[in-house]
Amino acid sequence: MSENLSRKKLPIGIQNLREIREDGYYYVDKTPFACRLVDEGKYYFLSRPRRFGKSLFVDTLKELFEGNQGLFQGLHAEKHWDWSNKCPVLRFSFGDGGVDSPETLEKELRIQLTRLVQRLQLVGRGGVQSL
Repeated sequence: MSENLSRKKLPIGIQNLREIREDGYYYVDKTPFACRLVDEGKYYFLSRPRRFGKSLFVDTLKELFEGNQGLFQGLHAEKHWDWSNKCPVLRFSFGDGGVDSPETLEKELRIQLTRLVQRLQLVGRGGVQSL
């Protein structure tokens, strides 16, 4: 009776929706909460204990706003999101620490903003011209 049933992997330590969905990990659909948050709210403070999925939820919001519909096949958002409306997402992360003064915060913000401007090709399109 020892059948080798194919089981999905647990996404321990993975904070990236694309990796979870494309590499066959278990995923509990939180997109109803994301859709509700976007439709009903104005300002939110996402407060949860460490290792409780804040980064994954923020990444899910990023993928929704960027219009990456394929990641949401079979999930609530597939049929409850306006996929024709795509938005560039500027996501700043300070999870690595090391920001211990206003000067290092400004330096880190400039570094991350420069990368985002280059990735989104904003320079020359009315975007940030000089950092």
